[in-house]
Amino acid sequence: MSKNTFVVNDETITIMRSEWDKNALASYREDYYKELTSHTWGLKNGYPNNDALGGGLHRYMMAKWYGEDVLSQFTENGYVVDHMNNNHMDCRITNLEFLKKAYNTAKGQSFDIDSRSMRFRIAVNIFKDFATGLYQITIGCNDSIGQQFSDGKIRWINSIKLLYNCDYSIVINDAENILRIYDTEERIALSNNNACDVRINYAPDIQLTEEETKQAFVFRDGQTYMIVGNGHTYLNTIPFDKGWTPPTSN
Repeated sequence: MSKNTFVVNDETITIMRSEWDKNALASYREDYYKELTSHTWGLKNGYPNNDALGGGLHRYMMAKWYGEDVLSQFTENGYVVDHMNNNHMDCRITNLEFLKKAYNTAKGQSFDIDSRSMRFRIAVNIFKDFATGLYQITIGCNDSIGQQFSDGKIRWINSIKLLYNCDYSIVINDAENILRIYDTEERIALSNNNACDVRINYAPDIQLTEEETKQAFVFRDGQTYMIVGNGHTYLNTIPFDKGWTPPTSN
């Protein structure tokens, strides 16, 4: 009997254990759920692990979604399984990708550090949509970031999503470049990147009282709005858009 507790919510399995200070996450699929939950998952070097199921939960996930032969081939060719958000407990398939070991090391010394240190200004994350095979960079704007239009009006931005149909290492470089430019120039560079499409979500045009700007949430016409960047609430992760593909050319 497993010493873990498992909870399924939508497409995610949350794996808990009393001595852990964080829960592990895995992608739900019916064909392996019984096997995964019939074993006890511990921690080995900070990674959820079960030796009887091949070791790390991240490698178990990759074997189930890509196949044991693909995992073995990538491993033999010097690749590791990278956690895109650098959270070793998050083993959902949308957070995992094969990456050459040298690139994984470089990412750990650049993007992983910078994204963590800058998350209260802009929250930059990378995802892979398994269904499409495409990557997305999502940016949550905790700072007040606006876009000025030709009529002079400024619209404030909640989030930006970039779609990629290229190698994962290129996506990492773009994500790091976004952080670097914002840190040095306080602007989000959307023109000089390798994205094939972009989506911008603008903040609703509502007027706030001085007191409301200090609150976590405000209510308008039955809707709840979160106030970010005021020292109380922050965007940590913007979810990716499932099924998003590049626009077709006529």
